[in-house]
Amino acid sequence: MGMLPPHEAAKVETLAQLFPEIQTELNSIASTFEAGAMQIAVTPSASVKEKLMESLPAQQLKSIDGSATAKVVEMKMEPVATRSFSKMAIAASWGLLILLGGLSAYLFNNNSKLKSDVASLQQSATGYEKQMTDLNKKVSSYDTYRRLKSDPALTSVALASVKPDVQQQAEVFWNKATGELFIDPSSLPQVPAGKQYQLWFLIDGKPIDAGMISLTDVASIQKMKECKGAQMFAITIEKEGGNATPTMEQMVVTGKVG
Repeated sequence: MGMLPPHEAAKVETLAQLFPEIQTELNSIASTFEAGAMQIAVTPSASVKEKLMESLPAQQLKSIDGSATAKVVEMKMEPVATRSFSKMAIAASWGLLILLGGLSAYLFNNNSKLKSDVASLQQSATGYEKQMTDLNKKVSSYDTYRRLKSDPALTSVALASVKPDVQQQAEVFWNKATGELFIDPSSLPQVPAGKQYQLWFLIDGKPIDAGMISLTDVASIQKMKECKGAQMFAITIEKEGGNATPTMEQMVVTGKVG
């Protein structure tokens, strides 16, 4: 209605374009103000002007015949209805701005909370997904272990710690006919950074590389290199990637084939 500073009027227009219900309410308010102004408008009587003119100071001017005359000053009268309408419009404008401010804050807070809830749900979903992956891996490893343990074609060899005061162990499953070889390293502790477990089998006292035990899947049963014959199995800690020959002082577990 032309009673707001330009930047505030632009803000109201923008919000009205974004939210049709705001434009509808603005139209309704304007129509209400117009109807109210028309109902309370008062047309002043002719005597009002005469009394007003009598109350104004007259300026004495010299006329041609020397007589004094008063200069009449025309005054524009402001209708009472216009003043009342302006006050009502200003009050309504402030009320509308407060309403729009509250609405904006409400929408902003709800939007921020929604984003926070979505991020929290995504984080929880990621955590649950990881837990399910780990659980499925453990279940799969257990099923594999049970299958290998109950397979009559496989020989199970328990590997015990070479140091009596250290609790370390592992288990090897070996098919003597096919040479298939599996290792269960789930009871071995983690190794330092840059190190890795390496499995060996011995034939006539000669160590032969049976492969590296995965650092990332240390809790899962792993298939190793083919072994056609062995009298003993052993595990050493080597540099990551392994060695051509075992480091004897880094041997952690051993076990003889029964």
